Amino acid sequence: MSDRRWRDGAEDRITAVLRDAADRSSASDELAAHIDDWPTRYHFGRARTNLLHPLRLGTGVRILDVGAGSGVNSRWAAEQGASVVAVEGDALRAEAAALRCEDLDVEVRHGSATDVVDDNGFDLVLCIGVLEYAGHEPDRFLAHLAGLVRPGGALVVAIENRFGLAYWLQADEDHLGLPFVGLEGYPPVAATGATATVRTFSRPELAGHLTAAGLTAQRWYQPFPDYKLPTTVLTDRCYDQPDAVDLVDQLVGPPIDRSRMGGRVSADERAIHRQVVGAGHGADMANSFLVVAATDDTALDRRSDGDALAWRFTGDRRRAHLRVRRLTDDGVRRIDRRATHPVDTATGDGRWLVLRSPGGATDDYTPGPNLEQVALDRIRAGDLTGVRVVLAAWSAVADRGAVHRTVSDAEAHPFLSAGSRTVLPGDHLDLGLDNLVGPVDRPDELRFVDDEWEATGGVDRHLVAVRTCWKLAAALVAGGTRHPWPPSTTVDRLADKLCALLPDGSPTATVDHLHLAEASLRIEAMGGDLATHVAQLRAVGRRSVADPTVGSGGRSPLGRRLAALKRLPGGGRLADLVRRLR
Repeated sequence: MSDRRWRDGAEDRITAVLRDAADRSSASDELAAHIDDWPTRYHFGRARTNLLHPLRLGTGVRILDVGAGSGVNSRWAAEQGASVVAVEGDALRAEAAALRCEDLDVEVRHGSATDVVDDNGFDLVLCIGVLEYAGHEPDRFLAHLAGLVRPGGALVVAIENRFGLAYWLQADEDHLGLPFVGLEGYPPVAATGATATVRTFSRPELAGHLTAAGLTAQRWYQPFPDYKLPTTVLTDRCYDQPDAVDLVDQLVGPPIDRSRMGGRVSADERAIHRQVVGAGHGADMANSFLVVAATDDTALDRRSDGDALAWRFTGDRRRAHLRVRRLTDDGVRRIDRRATHPVDTATGDGRWLVLRSPGGATDDYTPGPNLEQVALDRIRAGDLTGVRVVLAAWSAVADRGAVHRTVSDAEAHPFLSAGSRTVLPGDHLDLGLDNLVGPVDRPDELRFVDDEWEATGGVDRHLVAVRTCWKLAAALVAGGTRHPWPPSTTVDRLADKLCALLPDGSPTATVDHLHLAEASLRIEAMGGDLATHVAQLRAVGRRSVADPTVGSGGRSPLGRRLAALKRLPGGGRLADLVRRLR
């Protein structure tokens, strides 16, 4: 097999970045700063290792990472104390993996997994994004991997679901780049020489292949939007809950990442996902699977977490702000918030923004739909009076903590300008509809469920109202939600229309003001520069249900040129100027 067969074209650059990097850790802010397209996001994105949280790793655990790529998962496993053998068939990627892992207990081998022979065996064999390339003999490949698992160990497989929801909604098949070809059974006329033997599987098919390899004990997880960069990992138990429709929708949100999936998904994907879960097909129609397979249930429990309902991860933040929420239910549903990676400080170094949830806090999980879900349901029904009721409930909660006072220049920050202001408590920065749960007609009983961030000195009520409406508008467009306005109405215009439905009318703050404030928040939470974040927010603001962002997943041609420009001496200032002129 040619080294070049599965390359994405970024290998030389990835290797160069790793060679020069001082911090090569799995949550490195330094590496993340190089993300400017899909290949760099895939190699340096910190969401890659979210997939491994259901596994029980630690000191003394011996791991084989098959098709290790540039070493992302090998690095993370070794950071947990495991001893890793990483096998990679591409020479450049193997070199990158060796660089990424050189300070840890990781042995990198350039070669094929089928050549691996080890008398000691492994506690975990990772086969992540590899089985689809096993050709027409997946049983033979899996049998070989199963033979490398020592007694009490497990094989871990992550792969796209051939019958996944994204593919039914016309997203391009991930390997062939065409819609429906997996559902059609991979017709030869749709393939190229490089993709002729690519195959993904339905859940029954994959379960059968694992059983044929002697791995009859299986634990299934559903990563969303897929296994590559998951923000949520569900378990089968999650789909068995009495409130599964609302629970899964809360945890997953839009089930498809439209920003990088090819094809044109022109449907309310979130509403469809709710219908699929309600019909009992949610687990079988997940976009991809993570399966832990062993010879018996005892080995499953030793090597994977069977107690959780789900894991939900924060977005693409700086290392200090990365968090995981682990949801459990042993008679009482609870949510445990923790840092995903060790940090020097629990709150980060923001001057005006503090992370209120440093980790280790366990709370009861408030059941029921949140106000965002209620608002989306009423918008789908064309019930603007109902939307007014939801926004009135939000306003009632906001008004309970509001005070009118003069804000000095010294205490002003992006979400609180100096002057005479109606000020909310600092944690109300996060007072979005998705963070309020309870009866809409009884605002006094609404519970604020995720007050993670706190802005020092408080936040401007009008700006928070705009943020609440803009986030709802963005959720509408991100999920393709049908609404009573023209389909071409942009996120920014939808936010204006939603603001007009507030009890006291449109706030004095503007969407442009929000973009600047939100960009400043993103700098504190994610790093980066103001011009880049403002440009990204404005791009979101221009999207509509009629014209969502779908396709290649990389940046726009201008974005790629600006990213290249920033790598030149003095190019950062010139790139910022180009964005402003645009």
